[in-house]
Amino acid sequence: MSQPVVIFLNTRRTHLEHGAAIEAAYRQGYGVALIADSVPAGLPERIVSVVHKVDTYDAAAVDAAVDAIAAEHEIAGVVTWSDRDVETVSRIAQRLGLPAPSLPAAKAARNKYLMRQALVDHPEAIPRFARVTEWTELTKAVAEIGYPAVLKPTSASGSKGIFVLHGEDDLRAAFDELIRYTRPEVDKVFTDNANELIVEEFLVGTEHSVEGFVSGGEIHIAGVTDKETSEPFRLEVAHTFPSSLPESTLDAVRKLTATVVRALGLDECTFHLECMVSPVGTAKLVEIAARVGGDFITSHLVGLATGVPFAENVIRVATGTAPVLGDSRLYSGVRKIMAVEAGVFEGVDGLADALGVPGVRHAIIERAVGAKVQLPPADYMSCTIGAVLAVGDSAEAVRATLATAVHAVTARISG
Repeated sequence: MSQPVVIFLNTRRTHLEHGAAIEAAYRQGYGVALIADSVPAGLPERIVSVVHKVDTYDAAAVDAAVDAIAAEHEIAGVVTWSDRDVETVSRIAQRLGLPAPSLPAAKAARNKYLMRQALVDHPEAIPRFARVTEWTELTKAVAEIGYPAVLKPTSASGSKGIFVLHGEDDLRAAFDELIRYTRPEVDKVFTDNANELIVEEFLVGTEHSVEGFVSGGEIHIAGVTDKETSEPFRLEVAHTFPSSLPESTLDAVRKLTATVVRALGLDECTFHLECMVSPVGTAKLVEIAARVGGDFITSHLVGLATGVPFAENVIRVATGTAPVLGDSRLYSGVRKIMAVEAGVFEGVDGLADALGVPGVRHAIIERAVGAKVQLPPADYMSCTIGAVLAVGDSAEAVRATLATAVHAVTARISG
């Protein structure tokens, strides 16, 4: 047979992200066999030697593609880069005898209600919560949980559909919007749990994520990321790595991570855990995903700060090898270029000025000229125009660099 391959089930949305993953596989000695709904242009053909364009929500079509790959290549591992394919990866790995989480663990990592159910014996680790599919369930649940509260889908990612409820006047509009939105006709990610929501207590504090791996039952934490979000829909707009939290608080975050990973039974995978840290330093789970973090955190920020590309460890773990971690001797960060109005994207001004700011490493525009731009709650993704990535010798320096660079960029949007 030819060079062993790792199956990629879909890719990240930008060339900066999926390019880092493809190159990492090649550096580890593997080719890439891509199974995807859409195939990005310009893939390196000597690395991505096999491409199957199929509907990856169609299990039979995915299985046929896997069988075709297996007939021609040794398959060393299978990975995905987004939530939607986590369960499919586990199903493929189970068929082929490859490393991946068990199917029950993958399912729990895809559903915020099942995730919290797995942790009911650890009430200190999770907010009070209730599953909601009907209006009467919501009114009963918030009467018990109290205000403020958060209402969101049990699946999806990328801060899609998060509503903060401050009182009874917020309930109906939030519920109706989420019932409209959480349907497979709107987004296929809701195929298996349409109109399933979760309401939970509102957690006060700062938001963070934990980037890491589980290999052979051992948890490896690459680091903790500090997060900034926008109001009122809690869109993630900036990240800094590593965290500036004090060591005692980082220890609480690491203990939470161990509790969650073990309660869900995750193993042989990458994980991205999101949590809230209270003003007194306690940490509670927001969610955990059995895949890489997005927003360039794991494609770039971890590697820029530590010198060890995170994606190389993703490939190591997916092929049955323990990760090799680096030390965070630098700081890195990303800040998004966000639309402030809806309309049609016409381009940006000031990109050269942004790239000229000392410390900036990358700038990327994600929207195509002519694309429709909407603001939440009409849409949760198209308002992100692009992003700037930077490196520095302190978190403060990185944040200042990013603020200067993003301020230099103006998105042109016509009404």
